[in-house]
Amino acid sequence: MSASKAPGAYAGWAAAELFFTIGVAVAILFAVLSGSIAKELGLSQAQLGQLSGLYTLAYSAGQLILGLALSSKNVKLILGVGSAVGGAGCFLLSTSSGYSSALLAQILLGLGVSGTFVGLIFLIGRDFPANFSFMSSLSQSITNIAGAGLSILASLTPWLSNFRLTFRVVAIVLIGVAVVQFLLVRGSPAGAHAEEAAHTPFGEALKMAVANFQFWAALVFYAGLFGTMLAFANLWNIQFQINNFGNTPQESAMMNAMIAIGITVGSIIAGAWSKKAGFVLPARAFGILTVIVFVVMALLPLPRWDATTLILVMGFGLAGSILGLSVLHAHLPAAATAVATSLVVTAAFVHGAILQTVIGSSLASASKEVVSGVPEGMFKIYQHGMVWLIGSVVLASLASFFFKAPPQKSGA
Repeated sequence: MSASKAPGAYAGWAAAELFFTIGVAVAILFAVLSGSIAKELGLSQAQLGQLSGLYTLAYSAGQLILGLALSSKNVKLILGVGSAVGGAGCFLLSTSSGYSSALLAQILLGLGVSGTFVGLIFLIGRDFPANFSFMSSLSQSITNIAGAGLSILASLTPWLSNFRLTFRVVAIVLIGVAVVQFLLVRGSPAGAHAEEAAHTPFGEALKMAVANFQFWAALVFYAGLFGTMLAFANLWNIQFQINNFGNTPQESAMMNAMIAIGITVGSIIAGAWSKKAGFVLPARAFGILTVIVFVVMALLPLPRWDATTLILVMGFGLAGSILGLSVLHAHLPAAATAVATSLVVTAAFVHGAILQTVIGSSLASASKEVVSGVPEGMFKIYQHGMVWLIGSVVLASLASFFFKAPPQKSGA
């Protein structure tokens, strides 16, 4: 019996997908409720930023460590314990009385949900190897639909105002999700390839990955597109649009939601297209489209709704990043895919963080050189930041031209 048809494969995928979606929702809820958190705990803006930064640091570190451990450890245990730790973090945050306890809560929460994406990708590669591109794209689409819906709902309704009640509910949900992971996710490897991966030493798996040129091409492609998405979404956020482009909170929330909606649609198309034609041509097409969109957005001061439409197309193009993971699963031995995936995904987060830092400095420098407070001046400042993002997506697009079609496998 093939791994993709093994009993419980879809149930295990659904359980991991549920955990991944809730993990993304937690990050959105923290951003939405940051005002309530700061007021209730008496935090300054600097302390609130530190809480957010520490969550990201814990998430990134945990993602790398757990991702590297997936090939040799029980995935059921990693996802189940992670969900329980995340639930503990949510509960601690809901009962926090000050900065110190909130800091510990963010560390627990970041570590708890850090294994969601790499764990989900590991399960898809193990149980659905023939449909990896489509299943991974579908998973990303489902999560983005939920995230976009939550973002829009939070911006239009006042019901999300009490962070203690909200995170207490999420804590209960995560404990329930932990039970679901232990019940539905299959921890034992499925098939000879997965068995080989489970018994391959980490050092050997790492050598297999870094010695393969396709690994580096996939890393540049995925990190370039996904890291750019992180940087754009975090820097050109709702408050940035309100302060610099005069958008209302509702207009800004809608524009930001366009990124998630575009990624949702793009992910489905990327997965379906790559399933039919392979990942090489779709990756190149998505990369080129993204470069065009960023160049247009950097050169032309578009009307608000034209910009909104272009941001939707931008999200569509950035969705092609998921194809970088397909390259890993097509060209690397099964023993090296978990290690390679963890390294590539972590590189994307690091790249996004570096982009945000560099762009932040560029914007600050540009604001001293132009007349701020007028549309022309604000657009010039905005252009200084966009240059870095254009460079990032250009490198990603170029990397796609080094992709090779997967070798033919007997019985595939």
